[in-house]
Amino acid sequence: LAMFKPKEGDRWPGNLKKLKVVSSNSGITWQDKDGIDALDSASGQIKDTATTYWSTVKDGSTVEKGGAGQLLVDNAASGRTIKTNTGTNGALEDFNSTNITYDAFSDLSDAAGLFDLFDVTDQTELNNLISWATGVDTQDEDGDSNTTENRPWILGDSLHSRPLALNYGCNTTDCTPEIRIVLGTNEGFLHMFDNDDGRESWAFFPKELAPVLKLRMDNANTSTHTYGIDGSVVAYVYDKNRDGYIDSTDDKVWIFFGLRRGGKILYALDVTNPDSPSFKWIIHNEMTDFTELGHTWSTPQIATVPGHVDGSGNPKPVLIFGGGYDTNKDGTGVATGDSMGRAIYIVDADTGARIWSVAASSNASASESAPHVVDSSLVHGIAAPVNSLDSNGDGYRDRIYAADTGGNIWRVDLPSAVKTTWAIRKLATFSGADAANDRRFFNQPDIVRTVKDNQAYDAVLIGSGDRTNPLATDVTNRFYAIHDMRTYPYYDSDPSETDCTGGSNDFRCELPLTEGSLYNATDNTVQDGSTASAKSAAAAEIYSKYGWYITLEASGEKSLASSVTFNGITVFTTYYPNASNANACVPGAGTARAYAVDLQNASAVFDFTGNGLSKEDRYVDLGSLILDRPSIHVDDEGRIRLFFPAGGTGGVSNNYIDPNSSSLDSGSNLKAPSGVYWYLEEN
Repeated sequence: LAMFKPKEGDRWPGNLKKLKVVSSNSGITWQDKDGIDALDSASGQIKDTATTYWSTVKDGSTVEKGGAGQLLVDNAASGRTIKTNTGTNGALEDFNSTNITYDAFSDLSDAAGLFDLFDVTDQTELNNLISWATGVDTQDEDGDSNTTENRPWILGDSLHSRPLALNYGCNTTDCTPEIRIVLGTNEGFLHMFDNDDGRESWAFFPKELAPVLKLRMDNANTSTHTYGIDGSVVAYVYDKNRDGYIDSTDDKVWIFFGLRRGGKILYALDVTNPDSPSFKWIIHNEMTDFTELGHTWSTPQIATVPGHVDGSGNPKPVLIFGGGYDTNKDGTGVATGDSMGRAIYIVDADTGARIWSVAASSNASASESAPHVVDSSLVHGIAAPVNSLDSNGDGYRDRIYAADTGGNIWRVDLPSAVKTTWAIRKLATFSGADAANDRRFFNQPDIVRTVKDNQAYDAVLIGSGDRTNPLATDVTNRFYAIHDMRTYPYYDSDPSETDCTGGSNDFRCELPLTEGSLYNATDNTVQDGSTASAKSAAAAEIYSKYGWYITLEASGEKSLASSVTFNGITVFTTYYPNASNANACVPGAGTARAYAVDLQNASAVFDFTGNGLSKEDRYVDLGSLILDRPSIHVDDEGRIRLFFPAGGTGGVSNNYIDPNSSSLDSGSNLKAPSGVYWYLEEN
């Protein structure tokens, strides 16, 4: 669990804590290191009396106590392994004054430029700042006149970065797998922690974040927050012989992360040896092929695509990501077009080289092997993570879905190994010209392959909501389920207007879909209709449309996380603010709501009210947090549950919501494998 505490000033503390999930006949519980239930059923929060793993005191949900953060404070800062990319071609070197020199930065010509970059006056101040960043109390924050001890708290806030657990496996049958956790913080550091004892293995400070350090040290009381490594980490893990153990000789573990609000940069590190990271590459918007790159909000998706193979014909991994966010969208009023982020990139995961892109501008150095498509209809940044799909099961992703901050959904087709055949199309548009209809997408589309009346389609599910302005109440947001009727890539050019008006049944003639193309399921007539004929008519209309949508009806209600779909049930969370909010990051700022609806018709599936299924059972109000996408958990018996963060249920308890495990029990089990199999028996 990553946690943080907003404070006056720029320096928010963060922490990383560990609890254990325990399943039994009576259900699921979260337990502390002493085997005691850790959650308070009245609030859903971690109990104050809980002792989380890695802690020696009852630390509960107190941010500045226990966990990995306390271990950083308790151990000498001088013993930490901290690296920075100051070496040749970004090679990692020790984070110290010897390596942080002006010639480590390509755009600096002397020491004066270095001092300006770090906002210090001379080398003495720079040395002091570097010591502070490693954890030394150079500012005497605790007022004890000792400036050589550790700072009272070192670990920064992980406002948007989520912890990623990496399992390196075990090379014997009787040992515990080695697990490390990677987490970025707005102090500007990427940390790797050991799951066994919670101690920091190493930290990485990108030299490009130099200005962050002085801002965090000064801790000015301003209305803005300083961001460092604010993005989440993703990993490519390659176990060559599939023995369940990462051997640094043949296997690979690469991690990738952007900075989100911290900057317009994407990094790759090689962490195959978890104790010795190395630098792979950097992508930033001053590079010719990436001038459209905005703030790197779009967490990369790792995939393989047609034609991108090595010399032996084996698929090579790629990263697919959106162009990012333009702070132009921070302002109030109806959204206008952006000047950056209007792109989708596909790059080689090993080298960072662009292999295909589409953008509103033509700055990329296009070639036959790395085409660049210019599409002027890309007006808004793609800040959300994209999603991709392998239509035919050949191991290569041949479709990409992306959503932009202007209310549009895009489809990219990758029909063959010839990259010049790859093309982008606007699948749907749901925004309008006034404030009430100024819908924006910040969430990854949820893609579900399904059928209706034996007709296959791919459902594209997504909710609208301005992630940068959670307190806004002027927009009518909605959750959409789009039926993409073309379940395999397009191999030919788009039909002409004449073809479409001439009666062509090509699905592209319907694009882009609008709200008029979908069924308005807000009233839940298919379930709540006053007569059987009304319900039947609603069901027939849903079938005739290219999907459905639900209006989020609470004042200011918005979708701020992706949905998850299982067993024909789509679950998503929303948030609506209280009228008196001052800071959306502080618990109590509003209400989290969890929806669970039928994938096909948006009807209720869980009787939350206990009065029979109706519109009111589509959702349940939970805690006061802004909830992320719930995590799927399957216990030893195959029971499917969705985990919310601690406190996410707000103490709500019914037949489906369990505050003791902060989860929603789906009431269904993971289905057993089925299909055709064969074997050859040899004598």
